[in-house]
Amino acid sequence: MSSPYGGGRRRGEAERAAASRSTRMHYARDVNDERALADDRPTIRRSRHWTWLAIAIVVMTVLAVAGGRGAEEVTLTADCEDPRIAVASSVVAAGQPLRFRVTGAEDVDYVMTLDGEPVRGDAGSTVSYTQTPAGPAFRLPQCLSPVLQLAAPAGDGVHDLVMLRVAGDGTTEQVAEVPVTVTGTR
Repeated sequence: MSSPYGGGRRRGEAERAAASRSTRMHYARDVNDERALADDRPTIRRSRHWTWLAIAIVVMTVLAVAGGRGAEEVTLTADCEDPRIAVASSVVAAGQPLRFRVTGAEDVDYVMTLDGEPVRGDAGSTVSYTQTPAGPAFRLPQCLSPVLQLAAPAGDGVHDLVMLRVAGDGTTEQVAEVPVTVTGTR
């Protein structure tokens, strides 16, 4: 049953094209049009699946390259005796991730500070923090942390990323320091 608003079944594009071609051929036979009858080849229908596949591959490649950008590994060898900090770059734009790793003894609590304020480096769920009077403390399994990151502070200039060792009585001792230059503050 059809509707006055066009809700009935309509012919698809393929059906319309076949009907139009059939009608043209009938007329050509009626008037003996040899040229139209000689051009009676089936049309080649090319699929666009390959085009869409190529576009999808290009988009995924661009996303893979863009997604991998900036996730560089911070190289630092494990050293259980001498605590150290390594940063991915000593110059960071304000608000961008500051990536770093630390090394030190396994059985000691460490607190990281940026310009004297305790910070918590994000590494997903691979680092567990415990709250101490000095700030959030973590330990270094196998003497090396995963890549930690935190947002670079606002304010152009040199900022100090400091590693503090927390003693059993809650006192802290600075064991490593790295200056980080922040640029791009408006």
